[in-house]
Amino acid sequence: MQYSRTVSVIIPTYNRAHYLVEAIESILNQDITDCRIEIIVIDDGSTDNTKEVVRKFGNRVKYLYQSNGGAGTARNRGILEATGEWVAFLDSDDRWLPEKLTMQFRVLDAFPGYNAIHSNFLIFDTTGILTNKGLEYWLNEPSVWVKIVWNNIYSKRYESADYHIHAGSGSFPIYAGNIFAAQLNVNCISIWTLLIRRNCLQKEMCFAENYKLNEDYWFSCRLTESCDVIFMDIPTAENRAHNGPRLTQAGYFEKFKTHIDICNNIFRPSKSIHRPPDKEIDKTYKLLNILLFKKYLKDGMRSEARKTYDVIRMANGPAEDRTYFLYCLALLFPFDIIKHLIAVKRFIMKRL
Repeated sequence: MQYSRTVSVIIPTYNRAHYLVEAIESILNQDITDCRIEIIVIDDGSTDNTKEVVRKFGNRVKYLYQSNGGAGTARNRGILEATGEWVAFLDSDDRWLPEKLTMQFRVLDAFPGYNAIHSNFLIFDTTGILTNKGLEYWLNEPSVWVKIVWNNIYSKRYESADYHIHAGSGSFPIYAGNIFAAQLNVNCISIWTLLIRRNCLQKEMCFAENYKLNEDYWFSCRLTESCDVIFMDIPTAENRAHNGPRLTQAGYFEKFKTHIDICNNIFRPSKSIHRPPDKEIDKTYKLLNILLFKKYLKDGMRSEARKTYDVIRMANGPAEDRTYFLYCLALLFPFDIIKHLIAVKRFIMKRL
């Protein structure tokens, strides 16, 4: 049977067999017609019953096993295996809404010339839906220092109703343009909502394979460096909220380090016409190092803090951090004063 559209969906997974069924079924339950969907599960070294779970779907799902190499490695392998004209991604603990592909192709048809589209998403847990503005929720977390306003990020804004496109809730905003400069400060794209034409995925447009976190941030920066995108401000996917903090302490260090690496290895050498000015790159680079420096001090990692302090002194751009110099004074003390002050503050807060 001939289809007018073909989509390859890449699902990296590691020991999440208990969620994987829901992820796969959400793809199989798409309401789109005249579309062949290829599902590729990259098992990144699972030790649970992932293989047996996937086998139950028969030839509807392509299963590939590899030694544990991380999400970036798994997604990159999936891209190499993909045969569809379009490529999409889904994490194994998340789900697509039934109308995801239908709605995205309707918008793409209304805006010819664009080769990548993403959307908002909802966040859910065992109690139900927590928010249907998941992207804003993520972008407003404490580690993000810029306020996200879509009109400031995208150069164009439309209403879907003007193109005879409606969701269950009616008309919705559609934003379009290049967001590479905005990506300097924060990742504005949720990978599990992204749909991209496969021939746009050049060799350099891959996921970072040496990151424990932010491998998708690297990818979306490479994508927007040369590709304009469309953003649909409605949810097309469901992100599962897990108990406990989203990032471990080590995770925060990794997040800052990878963001600094993205500044140095994507934004500084970029030849893109959308590249932000040097002063903006310098400003972000210095601020990231200040945040890392303060985090080291809070955790009593004085040696690492000292090295980062030296980097900050050599960096260009304003500090723009009111408490930075107070943290600098902490380096003069022979003991971890910041750690002690934090403990005292927590003790006082408990007594109130």
